Amino acid sequence: MQLFRTITRSLGILAVLSAAVLLGNAGPAAASNGANPLLCFDGTTDTANGDTGGAVYGGVCTRTANGAILDNSVPVGSGDYSGVYYKHSSLSGKLLGDVKQLSFNYTGVPTAGSPRISLPIDVTGDGTTDFYAFIGAFYCNDGAGLVDPIHDSTCTIFYTGGPVSGDPNWAAFVAAHPTWHVGATPFVIADDAGLWTVSNVHLGEQQAARGNKNDCKKGGWENLARADGTSFKNQGDCIQYMNTGK
Repeated sequence: MQLFRTITRSLGILAVLSAAVLLGNAGPAAASNGANPLLCFDGTTDTANGDTGGAVYGGVCTRTANGAILDNSVPVGSGDYSGVYYKHSSLSGKLLGDVKQLSFNYTGVPTAGSPRISLPIDVTGDGTTDFYAFIGAFYCNDGAGLVDPIHDSTCTIFYTGGPVSGDPNWAAFVAAHPTWHVGATPFVIADDAGLWTVSNVHLGEQQAARGNKNDCKKGGWENLARADGTSFKNQGDCIQYMNTGK
Protein backbone atom coordinates (compact mmCIF):
# COMPACT_ATOMS: atom_id res chain seq x y z
CA MET A 1 0.00 0.00 0.00
CA GLN A 2 1.19 3.49 -0.84
CA LEU A 3 0.39 4.79 2.65
CA PHE A 4 2.37 2.04 4.33
CA ARG A 5 5.41 2.87 2.19
CA THR A 6 4.93 6.56 2.88
CA ILE A 7 4.70 6.29 6.64
CA THR A 8 7.57 3.82 6.84
CA ARG A 9 9.79 6.22 4.89
CA SER A 10 8.70 9.12 7.07
CA LEU A 11 9.44 7.25 10.26
CA GLY A 12 13.01 6.74 9.07
CA ILE A 13 13.43 10.49 8.67
CA LEU A 14 11.80 11.52 11.91
CA ALA A 15 13.26 8.82 14.10
CA VAL A 16 16.59 10.52 13.45
CA LEU A 17 15.37 14.09 13.59
CA SER A 18 12.72 14.15 16.30
CA ALA A 19 15.00 14.34 19.32
CA ALA A 20 17.32 16.94 17.82
CA VAL A 21 14.74 19.04 16.04
CA LEU A 22 11.30 18.67 17.62
CA LEU A 23 12.43 18.37 21.23
CA GLY A 24 15.48 20.58 21.14
CA ASN A 25 14.52 23.49 18.91
CA ALA A 26 11.72 25.82 19.92
CA GLY A 27 12.23 27.91 16.79
CA PRO A 28 11.75 31.64 16.28
CA ALA A 29 8.00 31.56 16.92
CA ALA A 30 8.40 30.88 20.64
CA ALA A 31 6.56 33.46 22.73
CA SER A 32 8.05 35.26 25.71
CA ASN A 33 4.80 35.44 27.68
CA GLY A 34 4.70 31.78 28.61
CA ALA A 35 2.33 30.78 25.81
CA ASN A 36 2.83 27.54 23.91
CA PRO A 37 3.03 28.59 20.24
CA LEU A 38 2.64 26.44 17.18
CA LEU A 39 6.14 25.83 15.80
CA CYS A 40 7.38 24.95 12.32
CA PHE A 41 9.93 22.38 11.25
CA ASP A 42 11.06 21.49 7.73
CA GLY A 43 13.76 19.80 5.75
CA THR A 44 15.30 23.02 4.46
CA THR A 45 15.88 24.39 7.97
CA ASP A 46 17.02 21.07 9.41
CA THR A 47 19.53 20.61 6.58
CA ALA A 48 20.88 24.15 7.04
CA ASN A 49 21.24 23.56 10.79
CA GLY A 50 23.18 20.33 10.27
CA ASP A 51 20.47 18.17 11.88
CA THR A 52 20.09 15.66 9.04
CA GLY A 53 23.31 13.70 9.29
CA GLY A 54 24.66 15.08 6.03
CA ALA A 55 21.55 14.29 3.98
CA VAL A 56 19.88 17.11 2.06
CA TYR A 57 16.13 17.63 2.49
CA GLY A 58 13.75 20.26 1.19
CA GLY A 59 10.33 21.51 2.21
CA VAL A 60 9.39 24.83 3.79
CA CYS A 61 7.00 25.52 6.66
CA THR A 62 5.76 29.10 7.05
CA ARG A 63 3.58 30.19 9.96
CA THR A 64 0.26 31.90 9.24
CA ALA A 65 -2.18 33.64 11.56
CA ASN A 66 -3.91 30.39 12.53
CA GLY A 67 -1.60 27.66 11.30
CA ALA A 68 1.05 27.20 8.62
CA ILE A 69 1.78 26.68 4.94
CA LEU A 70 3.51 23.36 4.23
CA ASP A 71 5.30 23.73 0.91
CA ASN A 72 6.93 20.62 -0.56
CA SER A 73 6.44 21.74 -4.15
CA VAL A 74 10.15 21.91 -5.08
CA PRO A 75 11.88 18.49 -5.01
CA VAL A 76 15.20 18.64 -3.17
CA GLY A 77 17.86 16.00 -2.49
CA SER A 78 16.64 13.11 -0.36
CA GLY A 79 13.04 14.36 -0.22
CA ASP A 80 10.90 17.11 1.23
CA TYR A 81 9.08 17.40 4.53
CA SER A 82 7.45 20.19 6.52
CA GLY A 83 5.23 20.26 9.56
CA VAL A 84 4.12 21.83 12.82
CA TYR A 85 4.12 20.94 16.50
CA TYR A 86 3.82 22.40 19.98
CA LYS A 87 6.89 22.37 22.19
CA HIS A 88 4.73 21.25 25.11
CA SER A 89 1.74 18.94 24.62
CA SER A 90 -0.71 18.04 27.37
CA LEU A 91 -1.31 14.75 25.54
CA SER A 92 2.14 13.39 26.38
CA GLY A 93 1.82 10.64 28.99
CA LYS A 94 -1.94 10.23 28.62
CA LEU A 95 -3.59 6.90 27.92
CA LEU A 96 -5.02 6.79 24.42
CA GLY A 97 -8.51 6.59 25.90
CA ASP A 98 -7.98 9.88 27.72
CA VAL A 99 -7.26 11.85 24.53
CA LYS A 100 -10.28 14.05 23.84
CA GLN A 101 -9.07 16.24 21.00
CA LEU A 102 -6.68 15.60 18.12
CA SER A 103 -7.41 17.46 14.91
CA PHE A 104 -6.51 20.00 12.24
CA ASN A 105 -8.09 21.70 9.24
CA TYR A 106 -6.32 21.75 5.89
CA THR A 107 -6.50 22.96 2.31
CA GLY A 108 -4.81 21.29 -0.64
CA VAL A 109 -5.09 17.83 -2.17
CA PRO A 110 -4.19 15.07 0.31
CA THR A 111 -1.94 12.20 -0.71
CA ALA A 112 -1.86 8.76 0.88
CA GLY A 113 0.06 10.06 3.89
CA SER A 114 0.21 13.87 3.66
CA PRO A 115 -0.74 15.86 5.56
CA ARG A 116 -1.23 13.72 8.66
CA ILE A 117 -0.94 13.59 12.41
CA SER A 118 2.04 11.57 13.63
CA LEU A 119 1.21 10.47 17.16
CA PRO A 120 4.09 9.08 19.26
CA ILE A 121 3.16 5.87 21.07
CA ASP A 122 4.61 4.79 24.42
CA VAL A 123 3.66 1.13 24.89
CA THR A 124 5.02 0.59 28.40
CA GLY A 125 4.39 3.99 29.97
CA ASP A 126 8.08 4.59 30.63
CA GLY A 127 8.13 7.95 28.84
CA THR A 128 9.93 6.62 25.75
CA THR A 129 8.39 6.76 22.28
CA ASP A 130 8.37 3.23 20.88
CA PHE A 131 6.81 4.02 17.48
CA TYR A 132 4.20 6.23 15.82
CA ALA A 133 0.54 6.06 14.87
CA PHE A 134 -0.40 7.86 11.65
CA ILE A 135 -3.68 9.65 11.00
CA GLY A 136 -3.73 10.99 7.46
CA ALA A 137 -6.12 13.34 5.70
CA PHE A 138 -6.49 10.88 2.83
CA TYR A 139 -8.05 8.29 5.17
CA CYS A 140 -9.54 10.67 7.74
CA ASN A 141 -11.59 13.42 6.10
CA ASP A 142 -15.18 14.53 6.65
CA GLY A 143 -15.25 16.08 3.20
CA ALA A 144 -14.64 19.61 4.47
CA GLY A 145 -10.88 19.62 4.96
CA LEU A 146 -10.95 18.41 8.57
CA VAL A 147 -8.91 15.62 10.16
CA ASP A 148 -10.62 14.73 13.44
CA PRO A 149 -10.07 11.08 14.42
CA ILE A 150 -11.67 11.40 17.86
CA HIS A 151 -15.04 12.40 16.37
CA ASP A 152 -14.86 10.87 12.88
CA SER A 153 -15.71 7.16 13.08
CA THR A 154 -14.58 6.59 9.48
CA CYS A 155 -11.01 7.69 10.20
CA THR A 156 -8.49 4.86 9.77
CA ILE A 157 -5.57 4.65 12.22
CA PHE A 158 -2.30 3.19 10.98
CA TYR A 159 0.66 2.42 13.22
CA THR A 160 4.10 0.87 12.99
CA GLY A 161 3.83 -2.92 13.12
CA GLY A 162 0.05 -2.81 12.89
CA PRO A 163 -2.19 -4.36 10.23
CA VAL A 164 -1.61 -3.02 6.73
CA SER A 165 -5.28 -2.06 6.57
CA GLY A 166 -5.00 -0.16 9.86
CA ASP A 167 -7.57 -0.02 12.66
CA PRO A 168 -10.94 1.15 11.30
CA ASN A 169 -11.28 4.11 13.68
CA TRP A 170 -10.04 5.69 16.90
CA ALA A 171 -12.45 3.73 19.11
CA ALA A 172 -11.17 0.43 17.72
CA PHE A 173 -7.57 1.57 18.12
CA VAL A 174 -8.14 2.49 21.78
CA ALA A 175 -10.07 -0.71 22.51
CA ALA A 176 -7.26 -2.83 21.06
CA HIS A 177 -4.55 -1.00 23.04
CA PRO A 178 -6.05 0.29 26.31
CA THR A 179 -2.68 0.51 28.09
CA TRP A 180 -0.81 2.46 25.42
CA HIS A 181 0.15 6.06 26.17
CA VAL A 182 0.92 9.08 24.02
CA GLY A 183 4.65 9.76 23.86
CA ALA A 184 6.44 13.09 23.56
CA THR A 185 5.66 15.68 20.88
CA PRO A 186 2.81 14.82 18.53
CA PHE A 187 3.08 16.68 15.23
CA VAL A 188 1.42 17.30 11.87
CA ILE A 189 3.62 16.59 8.85
CA ALA A 190 3.58 16.43 5.07
CA ASP A 191 6.39 14.50 3.40
CA ASP A 192 5.05 14.01 -0.11
CA ALA A 193 5.23 16.49 -2.98
CA GLY A 194 2.55 19.15 -2.72
CA LEU A 195 1.38 22.36 -1.11
CA TRP A 196 -1.02 22.56 1.84
CA THR A 197 -2.18 24.89 4.55
CA VAL A 198 -3.00 23.59 8.02
CA SER A 199 -4.94 25.51 10.65
CA ASN A 200 -6.73 25.03 13.98
CA VAL A 201 -4.09 22.47 14.91
CA HIS A 202 -5.00 20.71 18.15
CA LEU A 203 -2.26 18.51 19.59
CA GLY A 204 -2.62 19.22 23.30
CA GLU A 205 -1.70 22.91 23.07
CA GLN A 206 -1.98 25.30 25.99
CA GLN A 207 -5.47 26.48 26.76
CA ALA A 208 -6.05 30.15 27.45
CA ALA A 209 -6.30 30.93 31.14
CA ARG A 210 -9.23 33.22 31.94
CA GLY A 211 -8.15 36.69 32.99
CA ASN A 212 -4.71 36.69 31.34
CA LYS A 213 -5.72 39.04 28.54
CA ASN A 214 -2.13 40.20 28.05
CA ASP A 215 -1.41 36.73 26.68
CA CYS A 216 -3.63 37.67 23.72
CA LYS A 217 -1.43 40.60 22.71
CA LYS A 218 1.54 40.73 20.31
CA GLY A 219 0.22 37.76 18.36
CA GLY A 220 -0.24 35.57 21.43
CA TRP A 221 -3.88 34.89 20.50
CA GLU A 222 -2.65 32.84 17.55
CA ASN A 223 -1.14 30.26 19.88
CA LEU A 224 -3.94 29.88 22.42
CA ALA A 225 -7.25 28.04 22.47
CA ARG A 226 -10.44 28.11 24.51
CA ALA A 227 -11.12 25.43 27.11
CA ASP A 228 -13.14 23.55 24.48
CA GLY A 229 -10.16 23.60 22.09
CA THR A 230 -11.52 26.12 19.58
CA SER A 231 -9.19 28.78 18.21
CA PHE A 232 -9.55 32.56 18.36
CA LYS A 233 -10.33 34.62 15.25
CA ASN A 234 -8.21 37.59 16.31
CA GLN A 235 -6.80 39.45 19.33
CA GLY A 236 -10.16 41.00 20.19
CA ASP A 237 -11.86 37.60 20.19
CA CYS A 238 -9.20 36.32 22.60
CA ILE A 239 -9.51 39.31 24.93
CA GLN A 240 -13.29 38.96 24.97
CA TYR A 241 -12.93 35.35 26.06
CA MET A 242 -10.52 36.35 28.80
CA ASN A 243 -12.98 38.95 30.07
CA THR A 244 -16.27 37.12 29.66
CA GLY A 245 -15.58 33.44 29.00
CA LYS A 246 -17.46 33.68 25.69
